[in-house]
Amino acid sequence: MKLTKHKTMELKKNNLSIKSATKTIINEVRAVLAEIKEEEFKRFIDAIRSSKNIFVTGQGRSGLVARTFAMRLTHIGFTCHVVGDTTTPNIDKGDMLIACSSSGTTSITCHIAGLARRLSAFIVVITAHPNSELSNYATLTIEIPAREIGQVLQSRCSVQFRSTLFEQACLVYLDAVILTLVRLLNREEVEMQKRHANLE
Repeated sequence: MKLTKHKTMELKKNNLSIKSATKTIINEVRAVLAEIKEEEFKRFIDAIRSSKNIFVTGQGRSGLVARTFAMRLTHIGFTCHVVGDTTTPNIDKGDMLIACSSSGTTSITCHIAGLARRLSAFIVVITAHPNSELSNYATLTIEIPAREIGQVLQSRCSVQFRSTLFEQACLVYLDAVILTLVRLLNREEVEMQKRHANLE
């Protein structure tokens, strides 16, 4: 549908442009990541390096972010599985479960974390609500301090829908984990390319 001259002027007047929208999103993500605790980040890196097998879980959009992280971990040489896939093996002591949930109250994610804890796995919870039920099962809780409209984030809150800001910040955070591991382990592009899917 072609925009009329009136509609185009209205968009400009209200500063409704791609540059304005992306600036809002980037500024929100930057504000959240500025509050990340370095000590949690270091403990997470160390835990990944010492884990035998890594499992990820999460529902909805948080689950998609978790799956992206699992793929990246595989590319850099870790053994990683997505909970619920038909080829996912059993979890055991020495393994890690990474559970992503903005609210920290998603029943399925809490149930899976509880099972993994009883099986002596190392549990990493990534959430916007570190005092939530999910954190009760955690060995390590990583707070991504993103809040929805109406929830205070040091006098700031997101203008985006529901937990969108959490998922965006979580994805960038986990990509920072991957980049740090690549540098620490001196992973080469050729080596990672060999692990990239070729049935596509």
